[in-house]
Amino acid sequence: MKITKVRAVTHEVQNLITGWKISLGTKDTHELIFVRIDTDEKIFGVGVASPGAIYISGDTGVHHLELINNIFGPAIVGMDPFELEAIIRKLESLARTAERAMAGIDLALHDLMGKALGLPANKLFGGAVREGVRVNRLMGMYPPQEMAEKCKAVVHKGYTALKLKVGTTLKEDVERVQRVRDAVGPDVMITIDFNQACSAKEAIQRIQKMEPYDVAIVEQPVKAADLKGMALVRQSVQPRVMADESVNNAAEALRIIESGAADIISLKIPKMGGIFKVRKVAAVCEAAGIEYLVGTAPGSRLLDAANVHLAVSLRNLTLPCEIGEFERMANDPCSGLEIVEGISRPPQAPGLGVEVDLVKVGLAG
Repeated sequence: MKITKVRAVTHEVQNLITGWKISLGTKDTHELIFVRIDTDEKIFGVGVASPGAIYISGDTGVHHLELINNIFGPAIVGMDPFELEAIIRKLESLARTAERAMAGIDLALHDLMGKALGLPANKLFGGAVREGVRVNRLMGMYPPQEMAEKCKAVVHKGYTALKLKVGTTLKEDVERVQRVRDAVGPDVMITIDFNQACSAKEAIQRIQKMEPYDVAIVEQPVKAADLKGMALVRQSVQPRVMADESVNNAAEALRIIESGAADIISLKIPKMGGIFKVRKVAAVCEAAGIEYLVGTAPGSRLLDAANVHLAVSLRNLTLPCEIGEFERMANDPCSGLEIVEGISRPPQAPGLGVEVDLVKVGLAG
């Protein structure tokens, strides 16, 4: 089997929840890049790349299209889609720090390989060690009372884990957590995510004042490069500290581990370059005995199908994962993945296992 064509197109989804924001900025629409890879055996795969807001990724959808359609795609035409290590090596030789574009190709290849073999994607990398994954739902940085009301509504749908975006003032951040805890009760797991909003001193002060409200995890309290500051936060507070923006690859995971900066690492398919490369980061975590979970980016059921295939395959996973964010997006061209009572299970159809409306995204034929 040989790759004969690689195509990428843009598709916009909208946030159904108005006013959703994080400390780095706000964006109510999200540009996705859908990727189709065809072969000489008439089998094809579809993946999705998530450029992310430029204030997070530093990249644009236009750049993704240029890379995939004019550089990455032509370079892998003629290659065997099952030779994933060689394909990734080729892509890395052509462009550095282009993981988000690579992720779209990686997902399309996993979809293609699964379809060719008649197997769900997780069977390509060891299979599932659990039937499903507890889902952690994200909550944008709303005023405290509004955040509490929105969280209560999410919990009523069966979710038992929440991640709250914080990072305004000490008073407001503490009130957010207090009101959410009062609204959802003692049994819901709460993570707070600063998205780099604080200095180490500020983060410590805020987290310590939140301790009466049983915060389980604190995500990225300080700037991505401030590993010393993050290590100080970790040493000074009760909740576990999770690294997100600080970790984009296996080498950065190793630096986090060696510096003692975090207890947990967030594994994200878009920013780490796809399932193949994420699993290498997971292996570093497993070797070091550090916890991990599967994080997310706003987008489509196609991305979250990849997320849940990855999550069910991870041997040391014990934490809830961020796999339900497609629920707050309109205009998703994909179907075949839903969250039931706060649990996500991988589709059993071959490949990534969801149906993509190829006409809607412009990749039919």
